[in-house]
Amino acid sequence: FQIVLSIIYQNGQLGAAYYNTIMSELYILEDIAESNLNFDMTNVIYRQSRPSFIITTSGMAEPFLTLLKKFILKENENFPVETPSSNNRFTRLKFKIMSKKEYGFSSCNTRVQHLKLEFEPDDLTDEDRILFLSSIINFNCSIMIHALGLLLKYLDKHWNAMALDAIGQAKFVQLHKLNLKDIVMVDNETYKGLQIVNPRHHPSLFKFGTSSSRKEGLSLYSILNRCQSRPGLQYLWSMFQHPTCDEKEINERLDVIEFCLDPTNQNIVQNMLPCLSKIHQITKVMNRLSAPQAKSSEWQRLHKTLCNIIHIVDICETCKNVLPLFTKIVDSATDEMHRLRYFIEYIVDFESSKRQNKFVAHAGVDPQLDQLNHENQTLPEVLSLMAERDLQELPEFVKACSMVYLPDIGYLLAVTHWESSPPEDYELPGLEFKFVANNICHYKSPGAVELQNTVGDILEKITKRQSQIMMQLVQYITKHIKPVIEIIKYIAKLDALISLSIVARDLNYVRPKISKSKIIDIKQGRHPLLEIINSSFITNDTLSSQDNSLIKIITGPNACGKSIYLKQVALIVFMAHIGSYVPAESATIGVIKHILTRIHFADTMAFNASSFMADLRQMNRAVSDATSNSLVIIDEFGKGTSYIDALSLLAAYLTDFINRGAECPHMFVSTHLHSVVDLIPQTSLVEKQTLNFLINQDGTVVFLHKITNGNSGMSFAHSVAAAAGLESKIVERALSIYENRKKKKPIHKLQTLNVYQQEKLAEKICKHLVTQKENVDMDGLKSCITQMWSKNFGNQSSKDDTI
Repeated sequence: FQIVLSIIYQNGQLGAAYYNTIMSELYILEDIAESNLNFDMTNVIYRQSRPSFIITTSGMAEPFLTLLKKFILKENENFPVETPSSNNRFTRLKFKIMSKKEYGFSSCNTRVQHLKLEFEPDDLTDEDRILFLSSIINFNCSIMIHALGLLLKYLDKHWNAMALDAIGQAKFVQLHKLNLKDIVMVDNETYKGLQIVNPRHHPSLFKFGTSSSRKEGLSLYSILNRCQSRPGLQYLWSMFQHPTCDEKEINERLDVIEFCLDPTNQNIVQNMLPCLSKIHQITKVMNRLSAPQAKSSEWQRLHKTLCNIIHIVDICETCKNVLPLFTKIVDSATDEMHRLRYFIEYIVDFESSKRQNKFVAHAGVDPQLDQLNHENQTLPEVLSLMAERDLQELPEFVKACSMVYLPDIGYLLAVTHWESSPPEDYELPGLEFKFVANNICHYKSPGAVELQNTVGDILEKITKRQSQIMMQLVQYITKHIKPVIEIIKYIAKLDALISLSIVARDLNYVRPKISKSKIIDIKQGRHPLLEIINSSFITNDTLSSQDNSLIKIITGPNACGKSIYLKQVALIVFMAHIGSYVPAESATIGVIKHILTRIHFADTMAFNASSFMADLRQMNRAVSDATSNSLVIIDEFGKGTSYIDALSLLAAYLTDFINRGAECPHMFVSTHLHSVVDLIPQTSLVEKQTLNFLINQDGTVVFLHKITNGNSGMSFAHSVAAAAGLESKIVERALSIYENRKKKKPIHKLQTLNVYQQEKLAEKICKHLVTQKENVDMDGLKSCITQMWSKNFGNQSSKDDTI
């Protein structure tokens, strides 16, 4: 496992804690109010942690347990069915409900009081530890304490099944508090509908679902990700998962991007980039160094990370007071970092370590190790001397021998040449026969025994001493690694923001002005994804405020760009709230607390409901959750039901928002239900907009993709269908039906009859004409047909409106 999430919901309050087994970091969420309708906070903590294991206790509310189970099903819905022999290799996310009797609050609280943190003062008594923990953990948050204790007890019991160091126990290098109050709430459907993130799985069944199989498709995240380091990439991901409404934090991020874009600072940024690429996840490296399987490459990563941290600090020192982030980086640096780098360089022989693929200490570091290495280097000469001495005591038919060392067996005398052939029983006086290998007889001789007693297993001694030196170095590093971990977080933030600055420079983004006012004012805005594909993208303005209407009802022909425009507005607002520059000529964005959307996306089957039911769920969420400082995007509501039903529901939804008056959120609504504007209250809150188009003489439509005031009465579906390649006869027939229906004229029904009905009607008409004595003119024939039609099929035709 990598992330274990413990989460508890009681009496409208949520508490949680999760642990990263690779980074050895603990995160806690203090008690926070949680709605039992949408469980927004639960969704946020799940998105942030991305757990591989979720635990809770029995007795939780059923809707809460249902939501956790949905996480499991949604995450694992595309995984192969498990078999007993598969060892669950494909299942990524697991869920377990622990017994409330065994994991009740009392026992969990006791476990928290015994939590041992790596950075706590030395030699704490139990009472001192409680005081120390009380200074950093709020024990009044009972639900959080329950969740944290549940997590700790679970780690105690199952650590050997999830850790690299299965013999030891979980370490807690860092403790972080999560703050969800400043987060802009964005649900999973909005992330998918706006293509903010778009993970793709490897097509191979054997790689599907593994950590290496997920790659990012075309998305906002993939466009903005130019990070140099893994920590930077993780920080950028956390920015996307937690857009903030903290105006100060947003402006600090924008200040860093502005600094990086200043041409006078390009040398500083360019000098930082190579250093950032060599910053590694230090806690992950430390865990591997502590484990028996640590490789020489781990020491190289640690050394490179320390060297480049120091280099980045030196660069930031030159402009320390320009940005708060630079100040934090410089102030977080300590003299101990230099000592760590010095000791690693002094002790670790990187060249020999790489060649032998294990830890090797430099000569001169340890006298005992130097003596052992000297003995090992002179050992071949000693073995030759001992072999010559033993040869003098052997029979004359033994012509040559050598002293060899075999691991786990020790020193042996190998007889390599006989005068004729060895004795049948291989026995030699004064020697103990051992075995024959490759026609060479091996014996335990007096010289071999002496070597075993005096020299012994020299390689084992060297390895043991190397391990002792390595563990002493690891212990020293572990004791002083906290400031390094802290500074890496600031450097990761710097990496993520430099990434955003590179994209802003390459794609001509501008700095948004963050306002406390209720306003969205975008000049010449562009869709950040579509402009990558289409270089001739048409820009549009957006203005939403209490003085310039809050509800925009956008109509227009099919495929004219309504959905793109709505998504463009939402993406620009989202980008501003992660502290990014935006694709526009200028932008003033008021702080938003909630982005709510009703947008169709490919994964709507995950709703386990019809398309219309999915529409209603998203609309109901918007009605219940939207506040004055929310952004609501509604794109083509009502596609899954009849025109009149969709029209009435949309009018009712809009009326509800209009009745909120000044508390109405920013709303952008695209629809083909053109008459909805006549069914809602007429108020200055509502503005009718459309996208410009031209109609050619041949009836084709040219889309200009430019937003303007007004209302479109037609969707021009037939022109769009013709442009899409539909056969002309089908388009002409559809247009004929449309025109007749529009003029409320009766539609010719003969084509609706099957062959039998047509023959029956023709037979009756003929019989009627035969019975007529006088000649029948054309008008009389038409009258005759009409009478026969009404008499035989009148009831059917009055009900049948299809062609």
